[in-house]
Amino acid sequence: MRARASRAAAATVAALAVVCGATIMPASRGIAATAVDARVSSAWIARVGDDTILRRPAEALLMLARREQPDLTLQELARRLAIDLLMGDAAAREVGDESLFASRRVAFSPEVDVRRQWLATLQQVWPERIERDWQAAKPELSSTVDARAWQALWSAGQGGGLRMNEDLDAAQRAGAARFVLLRHRAFGRTPAGAITLADVWPTQNVQGRRLLLGGDLDYARAQARQLLRERFVEQWLRGESGWSGAELDFVRRIIEARQRKLAWERWQGLSGDPHAEAPPRDALAASVSEDEIGAYYRAHLDRFQRLESVEGLRLRCAAAACADQAPGADLQGRPGAVRVSWRLGDPRPAAEVDAWVLDLLQAWPAGVASPPIRHPDGNGWERVQALSVKRGRHPADSETVRHEARQAVALEKLEARWQQRQVELLASAGLRWAPGVAAPASPFEPQRPTPTGGEHGHAH
Repeated sequence: MRARASRAAAATVAALAVVCGATIMPASRGIAATAVDARVSSAWIARVGDDTILRRPAEALLMLARREQPDLTLQELARRLAIDLLMGDAAAREVGDESLFASRRVAFSPEVDVRRQWLATLQQVWPERIERDWQAAKPELSSTVDARAWQALWSAGQGGGLRMNEDLDAAQRAGAARFVLLRHRAFGRTPAGAITLADVWPTQNVQGRRLLLGGDLDYARAQARQLLRERFVEQWLRGESGWSGAELDFVRRIIEARQRKLAWERWQGLSGDPHAEAPPRDALAASVSEDEIGAYYRAHLDRFQRLESVEGLRLRCAAAACADQAPGADLQGRPGAVRVSWRLGDPRPAAEVDAWVLDLLQAWPAGVASPPIRHPDGNGWERVQALSVKRGRHPADSETVRHEARQAVALEKLEARWQQRQVELLASAGLRWAPGVAAPASPFEPQRPTPTGGEHGHAH
């Protein structure tokens, strides 16, 4: 089940990568015009720099992208792909993969991430055929795993406890190479064989490694089945899809470039996470002037609101008692209703439930009593009624305003530079359209940074 969920999530990530159109590995040069397979050398849409955007894979990516953007044209998609290629190469050249993927010990390795996104994307082009042939091949052989040998493999280690790193020691690496998780029949050009723990280990992120170190055999076998499926799909693509190697590799090239581009966004601080390490954003924020801070504050007063006081009532009760009271009924004068007041400068209540009630009062519309709301710990219910809520603004010279304005102004400048860089790269590389292919009717609009959460190149 975990393997199926992983494949589904990977497919979603890959589809989003294509739709957003903006993603390592040893930098692979693109498909130069002179290197394109002779059978498809005339089947191209456009060329940018040393890369050729091939027609058949571009049309397949367009099919996937139109699930979210039905009006997208092939030329518009090709222009997005060109930007991905140019920005990905610039990221590798100017920052380097070591800095772009500094979190690779925690996340999936970029190589694993790209491969899974590549397979997930192409599986969506031939889903029924791949699934039919997978079911017909039934490559996995029925086999048992020695649970005692599995436990012995981890007995000398620290299991699922705290570890400074999740690498296998020498004895575990040797044992992993011998430990067979599943056996399989021959398929495609792959002979009959086995998948060992040593095959599975490099495909894991930190959570997966900890599950394996903790002795989760079910997880290990699910990961082996996922790896078998991935190997089958790759063999199928190369032998049954009808695409040339150049066409298949073009899709991988696009995903590699997008991974780097997204990593470059995060490295600069364009991901929108103010707590993430981002040297360019931090340096830019430190250079924001007092005049810029003041101008941002005046233009965005609504962003600097704060709660200054709240007066209200709370009623704690058992579920049955709360249910007897109609939602919206006034709490004033009700037996058991307690007055609550808080003013700017007062400490937050020490008790967790009391602090939670204060948050409810701040959030609930003034004058209207809430329905019964279950306590976070599950013990009891609460109704609140805000009688008076006063809001103001942080002073212009407060540290809150100075910090938030610096970050916001720095982000605006970074976004402007990000879009300008796309214009410059496209202008310098040139986008040359194939004979008979018209340039897009719409003018080029640089892509905005990818919002946090849709970006990330995790395969699971």
